[in-house]
Amino acid sequence: MPPVNGKTYTKAEIETLLVALERQTKRARKMAEDAIERITHSAFEPYYEYRQALTEIEGVLVLIEDRMQHAEPGVLAQLKDYHSQLIIDLLRMKIDVVLQVFPALEVTNALPIGVQQVFLATIWELKETVERIDCEHIEGVLDNDARKRLTVAENILREVSERAPALMELAEQQAKIA
Repeated sequence: MPPVNGKTYTKAEIETLLVALERQTKRARKMAEDAIERITHSAFEPYYEYRQALTEIEGVLVLIEDRMQHAEPGVLAQLKDYHSQLIIDLLRMKIDVVLQVFPALEVTNALPIGVQQVFLATIWELKETVERIDCEHIEGVLDNDARKRLTVAENILREVSERAPALMELAEQQAKIA
Protein backbone atom coordinates (compact mmCIF):
# COMPACT_ATOMS: atom_id res chain seq x y z
CA MET A 1 0.00 0.00 0.00
CA PRO A 2 1.48 3.37 -0.98
CA PRO A 3 2.01 5.89 1.81
CA VAL A 4 -0.71 8.47 2.35
CA ASN A 5 1.66 11.34 1.56
CA GLY A 6 3.24 9.46 -1.36
CA LYS A 7 6.66 9.40 0.30
CA THR A 8 8.92 6.41 0.42
CA TYR A 9 11.57 6.27 3.10
CA THR A 10 15.29 5.81 2.65
CA LYS A 11 17.51 3.48 4.60
CA ALA A 12 19.00 6.44 6.51
CA GLU A 13 15.57 7.74 7.54
CA ILE A 14 14.53 4.36 8.91
CA GLU A 15 17.92 3.63 10.44
CA THR A 16 17.74 6.89 12.40
CA LEU A 17 14.55 5.66 14.06
CA LEU A 18 16.04 2.22 14.71
CA VAL A 19 19.02 3.83 16.45
CA ALA A 20 16.59 5.94 18.50
CA LEU A 21 14.69 2.76 19.45
CA GLU A 22 17.92 1.11 20.55
CA ARG A 23 18.87 4.15 22.63
CA GLN A 24 15.40 4.38 24.21
CA THR A 25 15.41 0.68 25.08
CA LYS A 26 18.78 1.01 26.83
CA ARG A 27 17.48 4.07 28.71
CA ALA A 28 14.31 2.20 29.70
CA ARG A 29 16.37 -0.75 30.95
CA LYS A 30 18.35 1.60 33.24
CA MET A 31 15.14 3.21 34.42
CA ALA A 32 13.69 -0.23 35.14
CA GLU A 33 16.72 -1.27 37.17
CA ASP A 34 16.38 1.87 39.28
CA ALA A 35 12.63 1.38 39.59
CA ILE A 36 12.96 -2.20 40.79
CA GLU A 37 15.54 -1.21 43.38
CA ARG A 38 13.31 1.63 44.59
CA ILE A 39 10.20 -0.57 44.74
CA THR A 40 11.88 -2.57 47.49
CA HIS A 41 11.97 0.71 49.44
CA SER A 42 8.29 1.47 48.70
CA ALA A 43 9.08 4.16 46.12
CA PHE A 44 6.93 3.62 43.02
CA GLU A 45 7.41 6.87 41.07
CA PRO A 46 10.44 5.51 39.14
CA TYR A 47 8.33 2.59 37.96
CA TYR A 48 5.73 4.98 36.58
CA GLU A 49 8.55 6.81 34.77
CA TYR A 50 9.72 3.50 33.30
CA ARG A 51 6.15 2.79 32.15
CA GLN A 52 6.05 6.23 30.49
CA ALA A 53 9.31 5.39 28.69
CA LEU A 54 7.64 2.24 27.35
CA THR A 55 4.80 4.36 25.99
CA GLU A 56 7.33 6.52 24.14
CA ILE A 57 9.01 3.40 22.77
CA GLU A 58 5.68 2.13 21.47
CA GLY A 59 5.27 5.42 19.60
CA VAL A 60 8.67 4.99 17.95
CA LEU A 61 7.76 1.40 17.05
CA VAL A 62 4.63 2.60 15.25
CA LEU A 63 6.71 5.09 13.24
CA ILE A 64 9.31 2.45 12.39
CA GLU A 65 6.74 -0.07 11.25
CA ASP A 66 4.99 2.53 9.10
CA ARG A 67 8.23 3.64 7.50
CA MET A 68 9.35 0.08 6.89
CA GLN A 69 6.06 -0.58 5.11
CA HIS A 70 6.77 2.43 2.90
CA ALA A 71 10.49 1.93 2.40
CA GLU A 72 12.36 2.25 -0.86
CA PRO A 73 12.81 -1.08 -2.64
CA GLY A 74 15.50 -3.20 -1.04
CA VAL A 75 15.69 -1.19 2.19
CA LEU A 76 13.47 -3.56 4.15
CA ALA A 77 15.77 -6.51 3.46
CA GLN A 78 18.79 -4.48 4.62
CA LEU A 79 17.24 -3.42 7.92
CA LYS A 80 15.07 -6.42 8.79
CA ASP A 81 17.68 -8.19 10.95
CA TYR A 82 18.55 -5.00 12.86
CA HIS A 83 14.85 -4.28 13.42
CA SER A 84 14.15 -7.85 14.56
CA GLN A 85 17.06 -7.80 17.00
CA LEU A 86 15.85 -4.53 18.52
CA ILE A 87 12.35 -5.95 18.97
CA ILE A 88 13.80 -9.08 20.59
CA ASP A 89 15.94 -6.96 22.94
CA LEU A 90 12.90 -4.86 23.88
CA LEU A 91 10.74 -7.91 24.57
CA ARG A 92 13.48 -9.56 26.60
CA MET A 93 13.82 -6.42 28.69
CA LYS A 94 10.07 -6.31 29.31
CA ILE A 95 10.04 -9.94 30.45
CA ASP A 96 13.06 -9.39 32.69
CA VAL A 97 11.47 -6.33 34.29
CA VAL A 98 8.15 -8.05 34.95
CA LEU A 99 9.92 -11.04 36.49
CA GLN A 100 11.81 -8.67 38.81
CA VAL A 101 8.86 -6.43 39.73
CA PHE A 102 6.73 -9.22 41.19
CA PRO A 103 9.40 -10.36 43.69
CA ALA A 104 10.18 -6.73 44.53
CA LEU A 105 6.51 -6.14 45.34
CA GLU A 106 6.47 -9.30 47.41
CA VAL A 107 9.28 -8.18 49.74
CA THR A 108 7.99 -4.65 50.17
CA ASN A 109 7.00 -4.06 53.78
CA ALA A 110 4.09 -1.73 53.16
CA LEU A 111 2.25 -1.37 49.90
CA PRO A 112 0.85 2.12 49.34
CA ILE A 113 -2.58 2.71 47.83
CA GLY A 114 -1.11 3.40 44.36
CA VAL A 115 0.51 -0.02 44.14
CA GLN A 116 -2.62 -1.44 42.54
CA GLN A 117 -1.78 0.50 39.37
CA VAL A 118 1.78 -0.86 39.45
CA PHE A 119 0.52 -4.43 39.78
CA LEU A 120 -2.16 -4.04 37.10
CA ALA A 121 0.25 -2.32 34.70
CA THR A 122 2.77 -5.10 35.24
CA ILE A 123 0.18 -7.80 34.61
CA TRP A 124 -0.95 -6.06 31.44
CA GLU A 125 2.63 -5.54 30.26
CA LEU A 126 3.27 -9.24 30.71
CA LYS A 127 0.15 -10.15 28.73
CA GLU A 128 1.02 -7.81 25.85
CA THR A 129 4.63 -8.98 25.75
CA VAL A 130 3.70 -12.67 25.64
CA GLU A 131 1.13 -11.96 22.90
CA ARG A 132 3.67 -9.97 20.87
CA ILE A 133 6.21 -12.78 21.07
CA ASP A 134 3.56 -15.23 19.89
CA CYS A 135 2.46 -12.83 17.14
CA GLU A 136 6.00 -12.09 15.93
CA HIS A 137 6.93 -15.79 15.90
CA ILE A 138 10.29 -14.93 17.39
CA GLU A 139 10.51 -17.49 20.14
CA GLY A 140 12.88 -19.49 17.92
CA VAL A 141 15.49 -16.75 18.17
CA LEU A 142 15.32 -16.40 21.94
CA ASP A 143 18.22 -18.01 23.77
CA ASN A 144 17.63 -20.68 26.44
CA ASP A 145 17.61 -18.17 29.33
CA ALA A 146 15.11 -15.93 27.56
CA ARG A 147 12.92 -18.94 26.75
CA LYS A 148 12.99 -20.01 30.41
CA ARG A 149 12.03 -16.49 31.53
CA LEU A 150 9.26 -16.42 28.93
CA THR A 151 7.94 -19.74 30.26
CA VAL A 152 7.97 -18.37 33.82
CA ALA A 153 6.18 -15.23 32.61
CA GLU A 154 3.56 -17.28 30.77
CA ASN A 155 3.01 -19.41 33.88
CA ILE A 156 2.52 -16.30 36.03
CA LEU A 157 0.06 -14.91 33.51
CA ARG A 158 -1.82 -18.22 33.29
CA GLU A 159 -2.03 -18.46 37.06
CA VAL A 160 -3.34 -14.90 37.41
CA SER A 161 -5.87 -15.58 34.64
CA GLU A 162 -7.07 -18.78 36.30
CA ARG A 163 -7.14 -17.56 39.89
CA ALA A 164 -8.30 -14.01 39.34
CA PRO A 165 -9.89 -13.51 35.91
CA ALA A 166 -11.46 -10.27 37.14
CA LEU A 167 -7.95 -8.96 37.82
CA MET A 168 -7.07 -9.44 34.14
CA GLU A 169 -10.20 -7.53 33.16
CA LEU A 170 -9.30 -4.75 35.59
CA ALA A 171 -5.75 -4.64 34.17
CA GLU A 172 -7.17 -4.31 30.66
CA GLN A 173 -9.48 -1.49 31.75
CA GLN A 174 -6.58 0.33 33.44
CA ALA A 175 -4.45 -0.07 30.30
CA LYS A 176 -7.21 1.49 28.17
CA ILE A 177 -7.45 4.45 30.55
CA ALA A 178 -3.68 5.00 30.63
